[in-house]
Amino acid sequence: MTEITHHPKPGQAWTALSQHLPPRSPNEDAWWKLTGPHMAALVEAAGYPIEKQYEALLILYRWTASIAFIPYLGPSSAPPVWHSQLSHDGGPIEYSWKWNTASGEPNIRYSIEPIGRSAGTQLDPLNHQAFRELLHGLATAFPSTDTTWSHHFLAALYDHDHSKYAQEQEAGTKASTSVMLSTELLRKGPEFKTYFRPSKLGQGPFLSLAEWETAFSQLDPGNAARASVHEFLESSPEGQLMKPLTVSVDNIDPAKSRMKWYFWSPHTNFASVREIMTLGGRIDTPGISDQFDNLFQLIKAVLHLPDEFPETADLPAPKGEDEDGHEVLFRTHWYYFDIAPGKALPEVKIYIQLRPNGRDDASIAEGLVGWLKAHGRGRYCDGFLRVLAELAQHRRLDEATGIQTFLACQFKNGELDLTSYLGPEAFHPGRQTSRRATLRRGE
Repeated sequence: MTEITHHPKPGQAWTALSQHLPPRSPNEDAWWKLTGPHMAALVEAAGYPIEKQYEALLILYRWTASIAFIPYLGPSSAPPVWHSQLSHDGGPIEYSWKWNTASGEPNIRYSIEPIGRSAGTQLDPLNHQAFRELLHGLATAFPSTDTTWSHHFLAALYDHDHSKYAQEQEAGTKASTSVMLSTELLRKGPEFKTYFRPSKLGQGPFLSLAEWETAFSQLDPGNAARASVHEFLESSPEGQLMKPLTVSVDNIDPAKSRMKWYFWSPHTNFASVREIMTLGGRIDTPGISDQFDNLFQLIKAVLHLPDEFPETADLPAPKGEDEDGHEVLFRTHWYYFDIAPGKALPEVKIYIQLRPNGRDDASIAEGLVGWLKAHGRGRYCDGFLRVLAELAQHRRLDEATGIQTFLACQFKNGELDLTSYLGPEAFHPGRQTSRRATLRRGE
């Protein structure tokens, strides 16, 4: 059984910084005291040099304090004023741990939905104002940041009559997350990625493929990878069932940027995974059959499925799905297609949803760590378990799912390129007692 310590010691960088950084408003301090130790644990466990650990924490502190993140994470006590879809409890922040290969190192990233003071009102019905302020601030502070593609999608995927959005919301249309930003803590320095989920007037749950194509073609009209995705969506029975969700871009020189188009699939069976990740047989790289075998073994290990689990069977229905309020989009697999300019075929990544489909966070970690160690990739597993312990100080890992939210996989250089996505459960009842006490002391 994998051992997870439930009372980890604070990270060295966090301990040093927290003694000297000045206090701010009660909400800012509450978010910093939650996210700071988490970030310190992540970068320390992933083997970042000490100077990069300090850099990561100072980026979090400075850009959460003076311009964007923490003031725009909203009030720190439940219920959230704006329910972000970044986490199941409405919290506006998520972490990710990109796993090392046998000879490499992990990379850490965190994503937020900035929450403005007027989010959900006629002044800011889609909660874009804080996002725009943040994007502008980062582009000013980090000269290598190029927001050309971000501004294009802000113009192309949304309408701009706030009064009509407000009228839709008054008529019962529920506003939800449509923009997010992530900070990638690369060893060479930070980079920033933006995500856009369309929300046009009268749109319904999904933007049509034709409208997506209009937005894409204005940037890159002759993209071969995107054309192959359209062919798959039109011709494959699995492709015809998929629904487009989101696009993400790297805020760097567009000639070097990636453009990732995210989709939802209603199926979770292995045959469906194979069909989508090969784009209906169009992608047939050397060794791909063995890579699929490894992927299916990993899914079985993480979700504790029997070895003989049929390739054509969908995952068992999530336990308690009706009373737990899982939306259908958050039960089954997601995928993205990398359709950056210059590609003949896209790269494809799968996102396995762990919260509705796993037993509990301890079991998920046990299966993942066991698979990684069996494949010579266990060097950072103990550190990852320490991170889980840091994130789970409000509850036991074996009592529920929710901290490990997704496990993403892409075939790259003959290996499984893996990323674990982690949620802090910011509004979990176990956190709220101490949070309210902190706020009262600051009032």
